[in-house]
Amino acid sequence: MKYCLDCDWSQSAVDDPSQQSRSRAAINHHVETGHTIDSSDGTVRPTVPAVSGVLLVRDLGPASD
Repeated sequence: MKYCLDCDWSQSAVDDPSQQSRSRAAINHHVETGHTIDSSDGTVRPTVPAVSGVLLVRDLGPASD
């Protein structure tokens, strides 16, 4: 499955059985929008947990101990 990290665009084998066509569609979407495309072996779009950006940055940053 190909999916956009910035909007709801996606392509799966159900949409188009040709891997080459799905890859071309993903490239075209990126060129047209500048959005980031990711690929997954799954059959459904992965979900991202809803967390605050500040919390995420704090947790990823170096400890201030």
